[in-house]
Amino acid sequence: MKYIVDHNKKHVHEQQYALGRCSVENVPSESIEYTNSHDYIRSLENEKFYVRCPYCHEVPLLID
Repeated sequence: MKYIVDHNKKHVHEQQYALGRCSVENVPSESIEYTNSHDYIRSLENEKFYVRCPYCHEVPLLID
């Protein structure tokens, strides 16, 4: 799984689920970092208070 880290807002996005709602495309390129390391993401969350983007990490609820 590949992650997109937004260092401006301290958000972590999952690249495959990043949508327009996340506004990742509006983040300046110098503030974006790409990584595959789950351990790195976990350390950002635990030590630097980064949060997972709710749009990328929530499972959509489908109702028929």
